[in-house]
Amino acid sequence: MTSADRLVRWGRWLSAVVVLLTACVEQQSAPVIGQPIPDFELPDLQGNVFRLSEHREKVVLINFWATWCPPCIDEMPSLEKLYRALNEKGLEIVAVSVDDSSDEIEAFRKELGLSFTVLQDKGARISHAYQTFKYPESYLVGRDGNLAWKVVGPRDWIAPDLMLDLVAFMKSDGVM
Repeated sequence: MTSADRLVRWGRWLSAVVVLLTACVEQQSAPVIGQPIPDFELPDLQGNVFRLSEHREKVVLINFWATWCPPCIDEMPSLEKLYRALNEKGLEIVAVSVDDSSDEIEAFRKELGLSFTVLQDKGARISHAYQTFKYPESYLVGRDGNLAWKVVGPRDWIAPDLMLDLVAFMKSDGVM
């Protein structure tokens, strides 16, 4: 066997390995409205593990954000007001920070008096799995685990029209 033959065989073997490895890697697509949202688990700021699938009794609003993101900072007070208005009626808010420093996240949480669940997605693993790259980005998940809404960019979460839409969704989802 010549060195050219060995090189061709090596190239074929390498190509086969690449095809096999590519087929074995699970490709996760972005959540799709009306479809089940991928489950995840992340630590909160006290080190407890939060699993999305354990919150099916409520409607869950997942908000991806960062302390260095001005629009994220601007919308946090309205998220807190929304949480205080609708949490006892069945709305869970989960803020997923892509910051690397839990100390910065905790300082931010304390400064704004956030009382909803704040998680840390170090390395943005879940954010990337959800194909979330623009912050803030929010997902509304029904009790059935299906994605109901996706919102890119900041919102005034207590604006009357948005509040009416959220309440109507929660009623239709059997939460209220």
